[in-house]
Amino acid sequence: MSGAALFIDEYLIGVVCGDPVQWGHARVEAVPASVLIGDREFNRAVREVAGLQPKLTEVVKRVSQVIDTLANPTEFHWQPVAEAEPISFGIHRVPESPGHSHIVEYVPRSIDAELDGHLETVAETGGMILVTGDSAAGKSRALFEGMRRKLSDRLVCKPDPDAEMPSLLSSGDGERRVLWLDDLHDYLRSDGLTPSLLDGLVSRQVVVLATLRTEFYEQYTDERDVPSISRGAGPRLPSFPGRIIRRAHHIALERIWTDGERQRASRVEDPRISEALKSDRTYGLAEYLAAGPQVLKMWRSASRVKGNPRGAALVSAAIALARTGVDSSLPPDAVERLHEYYLDQAGGPALRPEGLDEAWNWAAKVVLGVASPLVPGKGGTWKPFDYLVSNAARNSRPSDLPDQVWEEAVRVVDDSRRVLVATVARAAGQLDAAKNVLRPLVENDDPDGLINLGALIASENDYEGAGAYFLRASELGDSTGTHNMGSLCFARGDLEGARDWYTLAIERGELQSIGALGMVAEKLGNWDQAIELWKRGTEAGDPGSALHYSDWLTSKWQSDEAVEALRVAADGALPIAALSYAGVLLRKKDHETANIYLSKAYDAAIQQGHLGDPIGYLMAGVAAYSFGNIKMGQEWWDRARNSGAQIDWFVLESADDFPGLRHLAISQDALEKLGDEGTRLLMQILWAGDCLDCGYPLKEGVPALYVDDHYTRADVRLFHFGLCRFPRWNGSALTTFAKGADISWKSFSGTVPVGGQVVPALIVNPSLELAQLILDGQEWSATSMYGPRSTLGSGLNLQPLWAGLPPKTSDSLAWAFAGDGEVAVAALHEIWSAPASEEIIAQVERYGGLFLIVTSALGPEGPVTMEVVMNVLESWDSMTRWVPLRR
Repeated sequence: MSGAALFIDEYLIGVVCGDPVQWGHARVEAVPASVLIGDREFNRAVREVAGLQPKLTEVVKRVSQVIDTLANPTEFHWQPVAEAEPISFGIHRVPESPGHSHIVEYVPRSIDAELDGHLETVAETGGMILVTGDSAAGKSRALFEGMRRKLSDRLVCKPDPDAEMPSLLSSGDGERRVLWLDDLHDYLRSDGLTPSLLDGLVSRQVVVLATLRTEFYEQYTDERDVPSISRGAGPRLPSFPGRIIRRAHHIALERIWTDGERQRASRVEDPRISEALKSDRTYGLAEYLAAGPQVLKMWRSASRVKGNPRGAALVSAAIALARTGVDSSLPPDAVERLHEYYLDQAGGPALRPEGLDEAWNWAAKVVLGVASPLVPGKGGTWKPFDYLVSNAARNSRPSDLPDQVWEEAVRVVDDSRRVLVATVARAAGQLDAAKNVLRPLVENDDPDGLINLGALIASENDYEGAGAYFLRASELGDSTGTHNMGSLCFARGDLEGARDWYTLAIERGELQSIGALGMVAEKLGNWDQAIELWKRGTEAGDPGSALHYSDWLTSKWQSDEAVEALRVAADGALPIAALSYAGVLLRKKDHETANIYLSKAYDAAIQQGHLGDPIGYLMAGVAAYSFGNIKMGQEWWDRARNSGAQIDWFVLESADDFPGLRHLAISQDALEKLGDEGTRLLMQILWAGDCLDCGYPLKEGVPALYVDDHYTRADVRLFHFGLCRFPRWNGSALTTFAKGADISWKSFSGTVPVGGQVVPALIVNPSLELAQLILDGQEWSATSMYGPRSTLGSGLNLQPLWAGLPPKTSDSLAWAFAGDGEVAVAALHEIWSAPASEEIIAQVERYGGLFLIVTSALGPEGPVTMEVVMNVLESWDSMTRWVPLRR
């Protein structure tokens, strides 16, 4: 049935992609026509074969308005945006104040200009905007005010989270509409907002406005639709929430207000804002106005004798359960069962806890007329104040939640939340809880449950067990299950089987399988097919394909195309691609955007690590080292090793008073060839100047050591770790050259005492981030570029300074020049200069030249002191020669 056309009368409404009940045809699965029309290749194929441009037409006619209203009397209520009340759209109340409204005047936020630009875009075409941030950061208010500014002529609907969302497609036809989804996670379920529903809404030019708390945004994006580090060959998890989130125009709102925002707030004549501006700046104004810090203080101070320790324990239990991903509306018996654990942790009977009724009354007590620690929900349920949940998420990880919390989460989770809870449990290392949460879905043949459970089992290297779940999902028509069957074959070395499964997955619309199939073709020796597949995958937006295609283009010196392919991979949250693209942006001098992609790489790597991929932790360490966070880099690499990753790189550290490099990233084979002592000597020779690829300063980041081996000697260079190069000993005949980056050097002029004489000299460190290795038998020894035994030192007839001054002879290899306030030396292919006083220039004139001293002992920073001069004169690799003056 795959590929069969699905019609209503003469209209094509989709193409069949799955037959879950295997030829029984009680149900088939199809790719909707709206998705087909959005695919460039589909449109091109239709034009070539039929000579017609496909056109999307509405063919589902609404039944009468009366029947629609009777069937769904209250589900979707549309109202003019201009008449919408902020409180009903999720805006937090603020404390009452005589003569003022129950909400404060809106203070413009830093995201408003960006938000307005996105609103103008989606107003024309339809689309989704997502604002993320902590609770009470001001997400809903900023989005609401943007809606009123830019979409005031439309109708808006704020559906109930339990509403039958697919019915939206037949609701409000002919009207310019806005769909408001505050707390988006409440709508991300199989009968909620799905990719196909979003396609239908966008095709009708509906604007979808959504907010999502940071902790949920991270949970939904840390695995879903994020390609594996292995460039597309590994098993995937179900991705529809992540696909929805990534289709949105995303804006993150910081909870701490900027100075500009606070200044604008100071102009508002409202005593509540004036009071908020006096508060601790560790809190944002919006959260202070929403009584977040006040409720937080009330809760934290309650666990004491003569306080409300049982009430505080109820709140702690509710917060912990909400953090697992279960519905934030919690049954009271679940909170009561779990609160005993938190009460015991706080001190138990010694605190003289109050009775249960009194505890509930305290927990529901409203602070400042705004909020309470626990908020009543539907059907007798209770919700923790979301500000408290966000605060807990900022200060701890899901892995800190005790086993008792996960046991209760398994007991009370609703089917619509099982996949999210399993995801959080997996990130927390609670694999048994994750499996137990998923089993009811598996028993009902739910594809998401099957694939998630299969991925958990595959992470334990039980490929046979995982294959049973992936196979069942594939039999139900799920393309992710089909892809994962190919991944298991690939992992076992069954390339023929992997090829067949990946081919089927591609037929079912699985983009990532294109890049994976290319990897199979590469392994089978069919390079032409591999490259064609990677190009096709890149054009379709598959990050794994794009990274492979970029590598191939780079090898062919097609740099512009390679950079564009790399951008596709970086935007797909592949950490290694995002790091490399950040390096490209550094070469283009776009430092601000480079920092954005460096942060993307770091976040994506951490997310993959939390989901059990140890290479994610490895890459998180690389990113941390690249921006100089040594402690965090070590922690991520420790996690990677503890998770089973083999790390062939080391980061060495020198003492605080050690000259040269403070830290160095080096490959295992380079460390073995040089030994610890040789490597330490090399670190003494090199300095953190500029990266020899992008030219941007290395600064505090750990540089990567790259060695080009020329058999009897080797050139050593420093690069940004991960962004521009990874540590490597390149033993091939092919040497890679950096483009457009010059070697940094440092110099000064003066008179120096040598051999009982005081002579004029130009002292130069000619290469801060470049050195040389000399092979002596089976051992490599380090020297500076113009140091002892170096090829350049010999070519310039340099002699060790410790042997005394050389004679004043001329060989035309070097010339000195003296000008207005400056002396210079031209030697071989280099020119070095330094400011000079009139006295030094006069001495150069009188001597008829100067002594050139080249050394690695001169660092890039700091003033030239007598200590620096003595270090140069005593350094083992300081070399000199006489340079005659050329007038």
